[in-house]
Amino acid sequence: MASRPLFADQVAASPFQPRSLSEVVKFTALAALLAIFLDAAIAHAMLWGNDPYWTYWVTDTLLMATVFGLGTMLFGIGMGRGAIITAVHVLALTIYYWTLSPIGLPAQPEWLDLERTWITGLPVHLAVYYMGYLGALWLWGRRRGRAAAPDQSARSLAAVAAAALAVAVGIVVLIGLFQALLLQEFMGLTWFVMRIAVAVPFIVAWWALAGHGGKSAAVGGVTVAFLLTTYSHYLGPVGLPTEPARLWAENAPPAEVHWLSYSDTFLVMLPLTTLVAVAAFILASRWFGDKTEPREARGMLVAGGAAAALLVVLGALTAPGLGADANRITVHSIGPASSDGAQTPISATLRMTVANRNTHRTPSPPHDAIDLAATFPGARGETLEVRSTQPIVADPAGRFTTFGGIGFGEWHDGRSGIGMTQLNAIKSNVVAFALADVLANGRLVATRVPVQISAVGENQPRLDLHVAGTAQLPDPLHISWTQFEAGDSDASENARYLFGGGVLLILLAFMFAAALAQRRARRED
Repeated sequence: MASRPLFADQVAASPFQPRSLSEVVKFTALAALLAIFLDAAIAHAMLWGNDPYWTYWVTDTLLMATVFGLGTMLFGIGMGRGAIITAVHVLALTIYYWTLSPIGLPAQPEWLDLERTWITGLPVHLAVYYMGYLGALWLWGRRRGRAAAPDQSARSLAAVAAAALAVAVGIVVLIGLFQALLLQEFMGLTWFVMRIAVAVPFIVAWWALAGHGGKSAAVGGVTVAFLLTTYSHYLGPVGLPTEPARLWAENAPPAEVHWLSYSDTFLVMLPLTTLVAVAAFILASRWFGDKTEPREARGMLVAGGAAAALLVVLGALTAPGLGADANRITVHSIGPASSDGAQTPISATLRMTVANRNTHRTPSPPHDAIDLAATFPGARGETLEVRSTQPIVADPAGRFTTFGGIGFGEWHDGRSGIGMTQLNAIKSNVVAFALADVLANGRLVATRVPVQISAVGENQPRLDLHVAGTAQLPDPLHISWTQFEAGDSDASENARYLFGGGVLLILLAFMFAAALAQRRARRED
């Protein structure tokens, strides 16, 4: 006996709905993967500028698949239903991370603060996941429309494979040349090989879902541009070995890896990659000659043109706040200080220049940057100096994480998972963790001593220097200033929020318009 289709009453009214368990699984997987991809590409990379541990990505994807799958089986798919299902998922995710689980590995957990969990976390996740759901809905409709129409562009699988490889190689080689000219360095063969490997399966999947007609080329080109840029941001550093190639030698070749800056990645390379990818997809569509395009494409062209114009204006407005020096701040003390071992104020100075440039969860370079010099009297009347140019990517003993060494506007210490649990949790405008040398009267007495510097500029300004006790320096030191000067640690974050949030809203509006146009065309049919 044939099994009864899921939501049979909806299937009778709308063949657009999934009609079997396998179709539910396909739609759920598509929606979850698109949503988590957009979360990585826009929310975390462009708006928050951070890189959660892999546990976050796995947990969120599985939770999303659970909620999306159950919601689809119970209520079907649609723009309104998708909004409700997405809201349920985001609320469950936010409550889960706020109350039950930090992001991060067990050895280095981090608890998200109120701002990143509820104030910006909930609305941003709602927008980015709903955009992923709308993208899946749009692709699902195109897949159904193409299945119902005669295929006028039938090609052999070998021809499709050759076309996908040609498009991928063309895109990657051209953007590689652009980036090499920008950096004035050759990125290495690994850079090209891995991006081609990333692009080819996506292109094949896109053609299978959306078709290879000319009017789907724009969306496919934009998506593959975000895919390659996101890969570069998280997983594709520059500076991998170029020569000599290791063929028979046992020893590994040297590598000095570094990532592109935020502005180079998202204001320069992303637009260039988008232009190249869209052009490559359009050329491929001309070769395929697909005539089976859904009728909503004209409205999509208008929406796409408006979105592109708004993105150009947004990039121009925010570019000054996202430059190479946007994440560099100098902090220096003013006036006397206090010490745990002194009864009266002491004459002490601190000057520190820091750069918050490492958003990648790795103990390998590139690290954040610090240049610290502090001078103060010791307990025995000697003059102590603390100098450091080495930020700590993680506590040497593995007890806590340090988000790359430098943080702006971050909670740390206490139960935050950042810094030491022995100190009370505090949110600092600037906080730095580093390994320092300690000198007494000009003589080196300790090396690689962990130090922590935090600057709070709210109602009670305070600049603190903590020097940990070690075998070379048995007694820990704590110097505090109530007067100091520091740069604006919020400037780059505000510019990043404006740019990333603007990109998110513009693309969400475009996907909403595309899904709405598709629904209207389906009703007219």
